[in-house]
Parts: sequence; structure tokens; C-alpha cells
Amino acid sequence: MNSIPPKIDSKNIDRYEEFFAQADKHPHTPPTDDQIPKEPTPPARKSKRGLKIVIGVIVAIIVIVGGLVLLRTTSLADKIFVGNNQSLYSRITDLLSIGSGSKVIGEQEGQVNVLLLGIGGPGHDGPYLTDTIILAQLRPGEQKATLTSIPRDYLVNTNEFGQGRINAVFANAYNKNKDWNEAGQATIGVVEKMSGLKIPYFAVMDFDGFEKTIDLLGGVEVQIDNTFTDYTFPNNSGGYIPAVTFTEGIEQMNGERALIFARSRHAAGPEGSDFARGVRQQKIIQAAKTKVVSLNIVADAGKINELFTIVGEHFHTNLTPGEMIRLYTLTKDFGSENVTSISLDPTTGLICSKILEESGAFVLTTCAGKNNQSIIDFFQNSFDTGALMSEKAVVWLADSTVSQKLYKAAETELAGAGLTVYKVIYTGRPLEQTVVYSVNQKAATLNLIKDRLVASEVSLAPPGIKVDPAKVDVIVILGE
Repeated sequence: MNSIPPKIDSKNIDRYEEFFAQADKHPHTPPTDDQIPKEPTPPARKSKRGLKIVIGVIVAIIVIVGGLVLLRTTSLADKIFVGNNQSLYSRITDLLSIGSGSKVIGEQEGQVNVLLLGIGGPGHDGPYLTDTIILAQLRPGEQKATLTSIPRDYLVNTNEFGQGRINAVFANAYNKNKDWNEAGQATIGVVEKMSGLKIPYFAVMDFDGFEKTIDLLGGVEVQIDNTFTDYTFPNNSGGYIPAVTFTEGIEQMNGERALIFARSRHAAGPEGSDFARGVRQQKIIQAAKTKVVSLNIVADAGKINELFTIVGEHFHTNLTPGEMIRLYTLTKDFGSENVTSISLDPTTGLICSKILEESGAFVLTTCAGKNNQSIIDFFQNSFDTGALMSEKAVVWLADSTVSQKLYKAAETELAGAGLTVYKVIYTGRPLEQTVVYSVNQKAATLNLIKDRLVASEVSLAPPGIKVDPAKVDVIVILGE
């Protein structure tokens, strides 16, 4: 915000601290419980349709396949590991080389990028359209990852297929030559262009593979936070299945039930949001990982044979067996708290809906005033964005200026970054400089406020504001 004065120096900060310490106390009651929504709505992460649960299956597959030393058959291996043209001997050598320090592409630079794709598969409408496109950015040294969802309706241009939705790139390439690797590489190409990142790997899986894998594990145990009913969950013939209800509590789910739980997005109430769906998908991912570990499935030859058959028909990747094991080794200790999910959607202010004149098709493209570099910046700042979203900070914002004209612009700035903002009244004297006071430890939020509002941090609470750590994380007082 250009209207904010430059940062104050250390001497001035001391002056503000003294001012706060000696200021007249005019008690001001912060927002009451009935003024503050009991459950502030986190930033929306919208997606037309999704298969983000495929990540959980891929994690489970990596855990299991990571325990293989010999591949069961060359034919199945060729279906799974595409684009590498490795012989059985080469794959075994590749597996055994991991212990000698082999690395995956990007590991040396500190970040490994993998494009995760979800398709309906044979028997579904548009079987090879990528209903889910997720860029996984993994930083093993920091033990953290960010999963960025790309909307299926995003408009892209390709040399081979021209202009169209991004979800059709994989399908067009696959239908041309029936080659999994070519389809994956085509999709990688457009995502590399829009993200500005080098993406060496992809993995793709379909619905049936997910269901069969969960069933092979004997189902998963999932905690359901809220009771909800979905009356319009799609079937495979253009209609809907009978209404399905999930009841609060712990439930043992089979593959079909787990898929519905993870994909449902039409329930009434809070569970009908894309954010709630993302939470449910994370629950399935964690449940699948827990079940794999508890079964010690890598020691069960029969289970491995069964799973390998399922994987061969429904999962394809250009990772080699050795790279897959290495990737598993690097990420196996990542907890759910180390993984954040964000989405390139209209709530970012970067992309907007558009109707193409020539075809009448609905698409998403860069908003007016934004450009390709804006999208690249979004991907390259994804870890900071993810940290903000995981903190879910609540900000109390007040304007100390006489004109009271700064509040709206500051509120828009902070809300646009995904923060929950409430207005409070500041009763002290006007401040020359915008200041920020940290109530709870929210490092990413604090840094963003300092940067966006050119604010200086103070260690004493602003006078006249009753601080409640259960209701607020950061307090900002706007100054002249």
C-alpha cells in the first residue's frame, strides 16, 4: 500500500513502545462472540470436479512398491513405469543403486516437483480427461511439501492441439498414440510453462485403482467430523446414486465408500464446501498410510502380488522403480502438518471466468491486469501461501488515522491473502506509523503483514484493546 509511510527506525520503535506503555487506557471491548462467526470460513479452494484423493493412493503405492526388490513381471512393469524403456535387469539394477546414493531430479537443488494427475478411466465419461491436476513441490531437506491444484477449466495453448482447457491436454495426447508417457509429458509441458518450474516427473491414476487398493487393504478407518448427506453424487451413466449419508464418528470404509466420502461436494452445510472436501481427502490419505504401516504389507508376498496387478492396470508414472523408492525414502517421515494444499482458483484474484466467443465454452483465464508472470509468481511463492493457509490466522484491524480512509484498502489486502479479518475500534491517539502486535505465534502471517502494510512490530499490546488470545492472533493498527 503506497500510502503507508516508510518503516520507522529502531529509535522510533522505542518511542512507540513508550507511547503504548504510557497511553491512557480507554477500555474497548473487542468483537463479542455473537459478532464473530464461530467457525470463520477459510479461503475457498474451488475446483469444478476433483480426484485429489489420488494423492493418497499414490502415497500408499509408493510405500508398498518401495518395498519391492524384484519386479514380478516385465509386462506389468512396462504398464506402470512408462517412458523409460528399462529391461528387467536394468530395473533391478536401478532399485539396488539407491543405496549407493542415487538422487531424484531436483533433489540436489532442494526441491523435487511431481505432477499428479487423476482420471476417471475406462467406463467413465471422458475417461482420459484430467479431472485433477496437482503440482506436488517437495522439499526433503525442510521436510515439507505444497500441493497446488490447477483448475481443469484453465485455458492453455499447445503447439499440437491449439487452444483449449488444460484438462484435455492429457486426453488429446493419449488418444493420439495411446501412450501414457506422451500424455504425461504433454501435460507437464503446459504446467511447466504456466508455473515457471522444471517438472521432471508425473504420475496418473484412475477411480477404479483407488477403490481396489482400499479394498485390498481391508478398508480404512476414518474419523467423520460432521454428519452430512449428499443427494447428487454422480454415477457412471450420467445420473446420481441414491442419497448417501455419513454420520459423525469413526467409520470403517471400503473403497467405494471412501471414494464417495473424499469426492462429495454437494452436501448441505459446511461439508458441501471444497475446503471441507480437501480436509476429508487428507483424512483418507492419512488413513491409507496408517493401514499400510499397520499391515506391514511389504512383508506379505500375496498382498504385494495382488497390489502389483492393480497398480499395473490403473497407475502409470515416468519415475523409475529406483526413483520411486528414493522419493519414498525422502518423504516417508512427512507428517500431515508438513503438507499444505492450495489452489489456483478465482479467490486468488489471478484468474477469472470467461466465455469464449467462437465456441461459447466456459473457461478460466488470467484476470484483467494480471499476466503469465502473475501466475508464475503464485507457483513460486506457493510455500509461503501454504504456510499462511495452514496458520489460519485471525487478524484484528483498526485505523488510528483521523481520516479513517486506510481501513478498507488494508482489509482488502489482508483478506485477499487468505486471512480472516475483523474490525476493532482503536481509542488511543493517532499513530504516525502502522504497527503490528503478535498475540499468538503466526510467523508467516506476521511477515506478510509487515511486508504488505509496511508495518513495524511492537512488543506491547495497543492501548484500549482488550486482547483475547483465544479470539485473535495478530492486531494491526493503521497509522498515518
